Amino acid sequence: MDSRDPNAAAKSTMPSDQTLRGRLYKFMAGEHAWLDNLLAEAAKGAGAASAESYRRFREGLLRHISIEEKILLPAAQRGRGGTPLPLAEKLRLDHGALAALMMLPPSVSTFRAVRAVLDAHNPLEERPGGVYEQCECLIESELDEVLLQCETAPRVPVSPWVDSSKVFVAVKRVLVRAGYDEALLISPGAAPE
Repeated sequence: MDSRDPNAAAKSTMPSDQTLRGRLYKFMAGEHAWLDNLLAEAAKGAGAASAESYRRFREGLLRHISIEEKILLPAAQRGRGGTPLPLAEKLRLDHGALAALMMLPPSVSTFRAVRAVLDAHNPLEERPGGVYEQCECLIESELDEVLLQCETAPRVPVSPWVDSSKVFVAVKRVLVRAGYDEALLISPGAAPE
């Protein structure tokens, strides 16, 4: 897969006569796969390649969250006559936890926590009848427009991570508020992992 294009795999296998149904799902799930690959590359260890993968992962994840928060969830809510999707609150808590984790420097602990949140979060969106399929059904009449907005969504400015005990404690609180075990994050001053 081309690591510069989060949807290269989905695009290369997509027939030209594909119906509207499934395109949004393939785009968003393709981003998940691309992000998973970047996270795995970043977690391999030290070095310029890992650092670059983590930089790209942080940028890509925050853009992906922005797409869901600013485009998909509002479109689905419009499609439900103003009522949010039943999972919208959980998704937003997870998004908050992931965004908070992006404030931490790369470490085994950070990667473990991010992976745990993504392993719980992504199936909510990708499973049959999940958020992406619900969105496709709810926004069928505006699917082309919404998909174009997703594809052309701008980069999200990413601040440098912060290696601070105050930030670490704050991130841990956000993780717990989203329903995750605080033990996922080990204090930077703790014994080596």
